[in-house]
Amino acid sequence: MATLVAAALAAAGATPVTVEIVASGHVDTPASAYRVSGSLLACGATQGEADRLLAQKTAAIDQSVAALGAKKAQGAEKPSLTGMVASFMATRTASECNSDMTALLALPGAGKSPAKTSDATDGPKLGANASLSFDAPDRATAARVIAALKAADAKPSDAVIPVLVDDTAARRAAKQQALVKARTEADAYAAPLALGRVTLAAISERQDIGSVDYLGLMLRSFGLPMTTATDMVATDVTLTVTFRLEPR
Repeated sequence: MATLVAAALAAAGATPVTVEIVASGHVDTPASAYRVSGSLLACGATQGEADRLLAQKTAAIDQSVAALGAKKAQGAEKPSLTGMVASFMATRTASECNSDMTALLALPGAGKSPAKTSDATDGPKLGANASLSFDAPDRATAARVIAALKAADAKPSDAVIPVLVDDTAARRAAKQQALVKARTEADAYAAPLALGRVTLAAISERQDIGSVDYLGLMLRSFGLPMTTATDMVATDVTLTVTFRLEPR
């Protein structure tokens, strides 16, 4: 039976074939920075007052964090799922400005459409918030940044996220790995078809959100512990590579 199958494949090998292969590359790289995310809230009787207080608080935090040896995050790395979840957990909202609902319920017309409060001088306060993100050179500095944010009435995430400020080299290494895997699979297709010439025809980085490979990457991200102590940053790249298989 195996002989018949091999013969059939060899006969089919006279016809050129195009094969499309999805392959992934994975590279672990030492972190170049340790990111601390958080949120800052300011409350005021008017929106203008809240905005001004927020600007003052932000400037003070930026100054104190810079003195610790960290800086505002502005890298080009792709946001990780772990980092996004950490940021979400550290969010402060304007609703915290009125944690005591007594003032809200005592307002005339409570329960009706809210009146304009931007110019009010009493009653419920209005809030202004901002996201914070800083990169520290090491974990010890990151811990001091977290402490400084808490002392400044900001809400930092307890998770320190190792990041690559520039992930260009890591992504290129992962792509090279994916290409090697794809070529190996193309050769595996060509051998039983008696198609000895394998030519690269196309490379695509476009991802299908419903693909098994894409879902696998998401599951791996979900599996990362929020307070991981690793100093390595995982870089995953998936490519769709097309080859032309032809007789020699």
